[in-house]
Amino acid sequence: MDWYGLWLNGSGSPKDKLTMLKVHCATHRPIELAGTSICTLQVGDLANTFGDHRDNKGDNISARNNRFSELTGFYYIWKNQPSEAVGFCHYRRYLIPSMMSDWLATQATQPYSTNSAGGVSNYASGHLVGQSALVQQLAEVDYPAFLNEQLQGADILLPKSNPLPGGSFLQQYGNAHPVQPFFDCLSLMAGSDNKLAREAHLFFTQHPNAHWNNLFVTHWHHFSDYCEFVFPILLAIDDKLAPMDDIYQNRICAFLSERLFNFWIWHRKLKVIELDWCMTEDMVHASDSHQRKRTARNIARDAQKV
Repeated sequence: MDWYGLWLNGSGSPKDKLTMLKVHCATHRPIELAGTSICTLQVGDLANTFGDHRDNKGDNISARNNRFSELTGFYYIWKNQPSEAVGFCHYRRYLIPSMMSDWLATQATQPYSTNSAGGVSNYASGHLVGQSALVQQLAEVDYPAFLNEQLQGADILLPKSNPLPGGSFLQQYGNAHPVQPFFDCLSLMAGSDNKLAREAHLFFTQHPNAHWNNLFVTHWHHFSDYCEFVFPILLAIDDKLAPMDDIYQNRICAFLSERLFNFWIWHRKLKVIELDWCMTEDMVHASDSHQRKRTARNIARDAQKV
């Protein structure tokens, strides 16, 4: 029995009792979060250790980070750091509980909305907030307690959803990425559970909205259930695919995980509460650069088709 099982069965000593909610910030670089009660979760193969936790310790898949991105951090937490509830943010993206909505309204410079080359406003519900202002505010409030309070009325907290272009995940994925791995996912699912694969196909071709960015807060048993669902699929996909020259497109498992996550939530019929979320200001420059690179790639690709 794992630590969480001991906790549920009352077998652990008082010091083994775990706190209600642990929020982890996945990051590949040092980030200042002192006083926020957020744990820094270092991901990626970097020489220096700077996080509270690092995804290359214990049972881990850290070596797959170039394909999995923040998912190597999720895997590490799943296998090594159980808690009664768990949340994930990213060094540039944070969920904002409703108790902080007034603060967000005064601090956000504008909603962050960028139409990607793939034709979807991935960040339509996000807001731009300065990193220092955000950290100061999170240090002044009990951020995990705010999130935990909202979690009591739901199975999972998610960022506000966005409509999908063409009305489907499949259409959007094909616009933004090489589509073959998407079908490989369905094939893998069909090999073990044909009914589940049929349901997934209907979901991916008919469901009109998506929650992006792998931002969420949920109870541990839901998180563990999701990990048991998604990692066998992603690990099998990763084992069969050759590396791609395009560093961005090589993040196949991370991209697939966002779609599989949405399907899993729908399939499990989880009760969802949607929250605002913010991006820190320095993300604007990174996003603009990323958009220019993607646009250039699409122009080159279209030119080859002519």
